[in-house]
This record gives sequence, C-alpha cells and structure tokens, in this order.
Amino acid sequence: MPDADDEFHDLADLARASGVTAPMRASRQVVRTTAGQEIAAIRWETADGREARITYLHGLGIDAHSFDQTALAVGEPAVAVDLPGHGRSGWREDADYGAGATAPDVLAALRALDVPPGIVVGHSLGAILAARLAATAPERVTGLVLVDMSPDFAQRAVDRIARALEDEEPFTSLDQVVERAVEARVGDDRRVLLREARHTTRLGADGRLVRRHHFPHLPAGRTSSVGRFADAWPDLEALDVPVLLVRGDRGYVSPKLHTQFAERLPEAEIVTVAARHAVQNQAPLELAAAIRAWAEGNGLLHPIEQPSPEHPGRR
Repeated sequence: MPDADDEFHDLADLARASGVTAPMRASRQVVRTTAGQEIAAIRWETADGREARITYLHGLGIDAHSFDQTALAVGEPAVAVDLPGHGRSGWREDADYGAGATAPDVLAALRALDVPPGIVVGHSLGAILAARLAATAPERVTGLVLVDMSPDFAQRAVDRIARALEDEEPFTSLDQVVERAVEARVGDDRRVLLREARHTTRLGADGRLVRRHHFPHLPAGRTSSVGRFADAWPDLEALDVPVLLVRGDRGYVSPKLHTQFAERLPEAEIVTVAARHAVQNQAPLELAAAIRAWAEGNGLLHPIEQPSPEHPGRR
C-alpha cells in the first residue's frame, strides 16, 4: 500500500498511461509572499535540470494536481500552483479569490520560486487569472493557454458555482465524493474522479472528509468572491503574445462563445477536444498534444528529439 501522505505515489502509473518513458520528478514547494500569503506549488523537473518553461493554474474548487497527467505528457519543466484559497495554499481573510485580488500574490510566488518567463496555462478561474498575470507582468508571459474558459461565460453561472462550493456538506468517504461528482455531471470516469477526490479533500475535526479549499469553511453569513470574468477581455485584447484556447465539446465554452471568442481574438488558435469542462482531467493527453503543437509552432518550445533509426539510443 502506498503511503497515504505521499501525494505523488501514483505518478509512475500516470506516466505509463501517458506513454511517457522518462517521467519528470515532482516535488511540493511552499513560499510566503511579502504580503504574508502562503502559496503552495508542485515543481516538475527533468533530469537535465532545465528551468521551468510552463506555469499551470487550475480552476475553481480543484487544485494543482488536476494538471499532473497533462504536465507529464507535455514533458517540459513546469510549476503548477495551488491558487490562493485552494489546495495547500493559504486562505484569504476577505475570501476574495478574483483575479485582481490574487494576481499579486501569485506573481510574487512565481518570483520566489524562481520561475522564469514562459507559457502560462490556465483552466477556468485559472484562465482568467492567467490573463491578469499577462496584463500585469507581460514580461513574464511568452504565451497564454486558456482551458475551456472565455470571459463571456455567464457571470451568474460563475457565482452560482461559488455558492454551491460554499454549501457543500462534508463527506463520509471518498466514494461519496465521487458519487456527488457524477451526480453533478462533473465527469463520469470514476478513476479520475477518485484521484481528484483524494487530492482535494482532507479529514475534518469530526472524522469526515472536507474540501481543502476555503469555500465551505466560511463563517455563517459570509460569501466569497471570484471576480467578474468579463473583466478579462481588456487583458486579453491588449496581449502581444500567442494565445491558444482549448475547449471541451461539452464544456463551458459553447459554440456561441467559441464564435464570439474567435471574433474578438482573431489571431488566437482554438482547438476543440472531446471533454466536459475539466479538460485536463478528462482529455489530458489531447490537451498536452494541443499545447505542445501550438507552442512548437510559435517557437515557444523546442520539438522533442526522437531517436534516429541509425542510432536508436541517441536523443
């Protein structure tokens, strides 16, 4: 049996499932910003010690582990951040998790982690945050990948999701976490949902499982904020770097939003994969392939060298 405290014990299995023969090493790092915010991250490293080339930012209510299989498949040194209020990062006293509020701490954390300029990949709330980071510190972002999110996604739906997270009751078991996710149509692959449940919950004081994120732990009468997603449009339209949108065919970027996005950002590349909203969980290899092809096509990553027929062992 693996150590229950070893959050990386199944990475070898994920690598094999991804066809990765030389998987990266993963480690947990935690920094404290000058503003006092504690930010946790997963650092992905290759044997040759290259610097991180990609930053992964997850969506609302999940954590950095949602990008594990995608990061392994892309195969580039990276940092995946637990957003403030999520995973193993600290909670904000004001419960404001909008991009405008959290961007300064995330930028400070990336500096503390010595992450050089590179690609930023953001899913859902993380996509809105990625756009804010690019606008706030354009020198740190060489390319932007938005995963199943457009600023035109209905704000009432965003706020409804936040309220649902706040109202979530504790769980008696990981199986119950999975069942609720299936009922909510988060996904239907129970193996993937079980892995997510393991990473996004912890034992509460009464022995039941509770979410790691802040939302269900707010005092009575308090609500959180996740900001106005439409505010990301000025950030995106001012960018001078390549942009990729990867949408799920059953995700939050509907065909109508797809069309609107293409009209407002005509230079952006758009790829559609078979998935619901959490593309990195439901189609991690397809997402990795899209990121890799786009990044190589724009000169942001070097192509992975393949062994030559004459020298099959040479890289």
